[in-house]
Amino acid sequence: MKQRIRSIVLMLIRWISPEIRDCDSGRALGRGFFFAWGARIWLVGYSGRPLIPKFLPQKRLTIWRQDIGFTAPPAPDFERLPGVPSPDGGRVLNLLLTHRVGDGFGRVLEHWSRVCSPENLWVAFGGSREDFDALDWPRKIFVDDPELRTKDNQREKQSYLGIFKAMKEVVERDHPDYIYLCEYDHLPLVDDLNARQVAEIRGERADVMGHWLDRMDGSGHYFQLYHESDPKFVQFWKSVSRREDKGVVLNMFGSGSLWSREAFLAVAASKKPIPCYLEIHLPTLAHHLGFRVRQWENRNHLISNFPLAYAMVDAARERGCWTVHPVKG
Repeated sequence: MKQRIRSIVLMLIRWISPEIRDCDSGRALGRGFFFAWGARIWLVGYSGRPLIPKFLPQKRLTIWRQDIGFTAPPAPDFERLPGVPSPDGGRVLNLLLTHRVGDGFGRVLEHWSRVCSPENLWVAFGGSREDFDALDWPRKIFVDDPELRTKDNQREKQSYLGIFKAMKEVVERDHPDYIYLCEYDHLPLVDDLNARQVAEIRGERADVMGHWLDRMDGSGHYFQLYHESDPKFVQFWKSVSRREDKGVVLNMFGSGSLWSREAFLAVAASKKPIPCYLEIHLPTLAHHLGFRVRQWENRNHLISNFPLAYAMVDAARERGCWTVHPVKG
């Protein structure tokens, strides 16, 4: 109920708040209210690209006033480091994360039965051990990681690293070229989903593909500011990075990411000595290990981080989308 009220209040604020435009390009970045209190400025209700504040040049000298504008970080476009292998095949292992059993999960399996054969569909289970034992699917793993079972996912810095570690042996044994990781309420809408995904990741010359990829370092994004409060956060990336610029921080939506086998296993073999939210941890770690991280074409997917008021599946099909998220109920 608290989250629902917060979502409604934020929607109202965004509806009536002024538009914020990039001071360099003029493009719309999002909406939000600015409030000044003493020497501090609050940005309330903002939703959009990460913002970087910037003092603006003055055509007329005004000693008493300076203008501050905002710009956004450049879209992440970093090449794969030399020596990092790329897949030469096209087999995809689909990995569904769920904590649910029963008829609802049975309907999810019906959707996936049109996309791939049973041997290429695995379930990573984050619910109770009792429900896991009752789950009627042979290719399943139990993710025994308390950092996956959080209640306030963002504040508690929920982690998916346990999923990667739990699947490491399966990936090494079955040797797929790619692993597609998505949540149970992220449904495929086209039967040749995996073939389309492989074609796109190859076209991007990438090792990881995900939704809503952004660069966060140096910005005022709430995830970045929250993590920067821990001095170990910046130190960690410096300690593991193979890149020249060790300060890059990326953010990527948690569901719907495609990983090359090499990138998946590299993350699975890593350690995470600091708490880090999965949407930052996974793409940033892959980047600093030398892999190329890129973003899916938004027009091919209807993605939201909360249920929308209209029929998501019908709207996605009308747009010709490949996938839709979330599908609740």
